[in-house]
Amino acid sequence: MRSRNYDESVTDETTPDDQTLGLRELKKRQSRVAMHRAALELVHEHGLGGVTVEAIAQRAGVSTRTFFNHWTTKESAIIGVLLEGGEQVAARLRERIQEIGPREGLRSVLRDALASAPVDMELRELKKQVMTSEPKLHSLSSGNLLSVQTEMIEVLAESLDGEHAQERATLSVQIGFAVTRSAFSVSMARGIDLGTAFDEVLDRYDEGDSVF
Repeated sequence: MRSRNYDESVTDETTPDDQTLGLRELKKRQSRVAMHRAALELVHEHGLGGVTVEAIAQRAGVSTRTFFNHWTTKESAIIGVLLEGGEQVAARLRERIQEIGPREGLRSVLRDALASAPVDMELRELKKQVMTSEPKLHSLSSGNLLSVQTEMIEVLAESLDGEHAQERATLSVQIGFAVTRSAFSVSMARGIDLGTAFDEVLDRYDEGDSVF
């Protein structure tokens, strides 16, 4: 696979939501996307075992120090959707709940997670191929998502009243993650950005537009 010029390619990831970011945050996001792309390309070319952090950093045009400012391992750069661990996401959820309440707080955090994902369809298709060819990555991704969900459920349950708060929190988080998965599918099928897809799926859910 031909390597891309990342100084040029990162601009392809700019979306309307980027207009609300400061220049520093926008550059950080673009750098993450460049490293994510580099990691996927290298695994596609050489397999997971043939890829190093140094090689990812070199292809993305960053230092290894910069790499570790964003990712803990090469696998995290390859998976690349959730940029934070369960504790960080839980802390953000707790803040949002205090600001706008449990319902909107949860939705806001999930939308933020989608905003961190690349919008480039070619890149997302490449990730799909890599994840299919490397089963270990599926296990790591699933474990990461489970950890994030568990942390989010605990935080959400704290904010709910009643004896069934834990069950309600579990159901709400699981539904929330189902909505995000549907948003990915809609986005890929119709070629629209993830934020728009998330809002559309959420509107359908709120309107009861399902057979469940």
